[in-house]
Amino acid sequence: MSENYSTGIVGLDAVLGELEPGHLMLLTGPPKVGKTVLATEFTYRALQRGNPCLFIAAEYGYRDLQRNTMAFNWFIQSLADKLHVIDLPTGLAGGKPQDSGNVRYSALQNTTDLMVKVGISTRSLYQEEGTMVSVFDSASILLAFNPPKLVLRVLKAYNDRVRDAGGIALVTYTEGVADEDIEEEIPGLFDVHIQMDGSVISAVMDGERMEAPYRITDQGITVG
Repeated sequence: MSENYSTGIVGLDAVLGELEPGHLMLLTGPPKVGKTVLATEFTYRALQRGNPCLFIAAEYGYRDLQRNTMAFNWFIQSLADKLHVIDLPTGLAGGKPQDSGNVRYSALQNTTDLMVKVGISTRSLYQEEGTMVSVFDSASILLAFNPPKLVLRVLKAYNDRVRDAGGIALVTYTEGVADEDIEEEIPGLFDVHIQMDGSVISAVMDGERMEAPYRITDQGITVG
């Protein structure tokens, strides 16, 4: 397990600084600023380097994840042996999708089952070579189906699982979907708070703030 972790995203490491196993990152911003693009590329670049990954698909299902990556020529299926997925929204469309291989299905309103499956995946990935990476996109969707205080407990439990496994987590969250007091609590659960506004990306860690312009190209996110 390496001491420091590089995201592989052009320019982003200069904003984030050195990441170590156990770092938990929150990515916030309004809708349509590129949070899901960054979260997906973060996963893809980790898989490219051989890191085991857990992707919690809360806003879009696993099939959407596959389509979204293909739009950038990121062929995530060719790296799927290192990828575990927990798909939360697919069951809302009707039917009962069955777990298959490393893809597990849960429900946005069943947080107990979600955390059981997170525990199974993190334990499994912890035993693989390389720093485990986990992405939760997007935690804000949970608030439409669960009480806010329960969502806070889920985020804390998720962070604990990733940290215990020596992993690095990136959780996306769309601002303005919860009461102000809840949204003030959420960043306190994380080591790094990343914000995107459509043109500038910033990161606050240990009281220090770094920022840079960014843009979304047909190859993904470019920072700087």
